Amino acid sequence: MCSMCSMGVFRRRPVRVIAAIPAFLLLLLAGYGLWTVYDNTLTPASLDQGTSANPQPSPLGVLSLTAERALKAYGGEAAWKGATTVDSTVTVGGLLFQLKGLGIPAHARITVDIQRPHTVIQPVDAAGDVGMLDGFSVTILSPSGTILDQRTDVRDHLQNASITTRWDRLNLVYFLGYAFWSYYTLPYQLMRPDIEWTELSDGLLQADYGTNLPVHSRIQRFWFDRHTGLLRRNDYTPVAAARDARAANVVFEHAVSNGIPYTSKRRVKMSLGQYGWVLPFPDFITIDVERWQLR
Repeated sequence: MCSMCSMGVFRRRPVRVIAAIPAFLLLLLAGYGLWTVYDNTLTPASLDQGTSANPQPSPLGVLSLTAERALKAYGGEAAWKGATTVDSTVTVGGLLFQLKGLGIPAHARITVDIQRPHTVIQPVDAAGDVGMLDGFSVTILSPSGTILDQRTDVRDHLQNASITTRWDRLNLVYFLGYAFWSYYTLPYQLMRPDIEWTELSDGLLQADYGTNLPVHSRIQRFWFDRHTGLLRRNDYTPVAAARDARAANVVFEHAVSNGIPYTSKRRVKMSLGQYGWVLPFPDFITIDVERWQLR
């Protein structure tokens, strides 16, 4: 009798476990939904729209109110026109590099030229090789300076059919090289005559980079804090990674170096739609800047 009772209890347990699975999944989905709402309303990812402006490109040499406020927040015109490079130590990670099959070691040194798209990444692998972007050309050198590989125009060889299409080292260097040049030199870009800036509303700028600069996508949007002038979010299509992806580069922290603020913690997330809400998980790219210096 007791043996039969035990068998009945044993049989009921799997049934109870199976019955609990939908409830667990529903709870998990609700939690992710709440996380999504939190990320898009109470963090820098939220799309804080200011007063609408007349969406006309700024005349050459004239900064809009948002651009002027941002440039001042990041040290001012004199600081950026008087500098030549940004030198940094940074750790880059995230799901994208796992999907692409390549990444760079932690605590890499990344140096960019402010006035032209030129980036040096050291190292790009465990062997200590160095990656260099110069415009649309990419070179990989040994620690002693010997050229190991080179591509004159990476745009003709993009490995971007999908987010899971594997990269070779030259595509990795191209992606990171132009990305960090763009991130680090944003204040100077506000003054460049070859970038067309449009203030869509107070705190929101749209950039048209044309076709002569290596960037994520020709058209990008930038949300700035309307009080501090600091960058909060940058949306684009990372064409070198995937042609149809929608990315939101969210700034979670700033630090200060010699009186100049810089973005020290970024998380790149996938957007539900162009310039829309972001998915809180996973982080496709994580960027943690450990040292940053304007020179």
